[in-house]
Amino acid sequence: MSVVPRTQDPIGIFDSGVGGLTVLDALRRLLPDERYLYLGDTAHLPYGTKSAHRIGEEALAAAGFLVGHGIKLLVVACNTATAAALDRLERTFAPLPTVGVIRPGAELAVRNSRTGSIALLATEATIRSGAYPRALASLCPTIRCTPQAAPILVALAEEGWFTGGEAEGVLRRYLDPLFAVPAARPDCLLLGCTHFPPFSPLLSRLVPSGTPIVDSAGTTAVAVAEMLRQRGLLATGADGESGLGAEPQYYVTDNPERFLRIAPHFLSPAPDAVFLVADLMARSGTAASMRVVHPAHPEPRQDEGQEDPQTPADGAG
Repeated sequence: MSVVPRTQDPIGIFDSGVGGLTVLDALRRLLPDERYLYLGDTAHLPYGTKSAHRIGEEALAAAGFLVGHGIKLLVVACNTATAAALDRLERTFAPLPTVGVIRPGAELAVRNSRTGSIALLATEATIRSGAYPRALASLCPTIRCTPQAAPILVALAEEGWFTGGEAEGVLRRYLDPLFAVPAARPDCLLLGCTHFPPFSPLLSRLVPSGTPIVDSAGTTAVAVAEMLRQRGLLATGADGESGLGAEPQYYVTDNPERFLRIAPHFLSPAPDAVFLVADLMARSGTAASMRVVHPAHPEPRQDEGQEDPQTPADGAG
């Protein structure tokens, strides 16, 4: 599929759930004039326990949905999907610019490590892919990366459990093997999943004092800004079609009520409504394929045979 992006088009962002909202939050702060579409593929959460083939298929469907809405740049705001499918997405949707979160996260970790010893918390699939050690080694060949799969953290994040005994107990189980030997302790903790940053306040109490905790949200936003600049695609406040002050459009494939409940932990201001997508492969724009859900009216509308005036027109984002 060949896509020719335009300056006034929105930026599309997807993740398996709410985690990618950390990237959206950073993007909105850095690039407030842009328009944004966010898709949480909550029907297929979590990506991190699936095979690389299955992750690739889910990522292709999610990206295709956003591309169908006329985006100018695709952000894969999921470490697992970046590891498994970034190359495929770049090939499939060329020349659409595509940005993943692994390289920006690796760059920030290298800048924050004094000794070149980095601990990595990520999903099973991201660890299995070896994507972070490769990215780190390409930036600094002497870097030592100690990985730790932390699948339960995704489930805790999707429940909004970032504090308390349950979260602390799980984090201690994951952190103890990484920092147990004083002589070999990493001096930087890299959060290799966009679901993990809200755990940072608790993590800072559990890791050795002075250990920087880094994630890829801010550096991914910088990478997006640079790519837009290079392609001449940056929106500006002077552009009558800019996104200045515009609210992002939010989409999920399942459980919109949970998405709305958990989202405030990941970005501010949080969404006050989300579109529930029945089929990512369908051309959307009617109430039969997409329904708006508000916190005050959590059940999807039942008038499938009528156009929903709150649903954005196809391609309008």
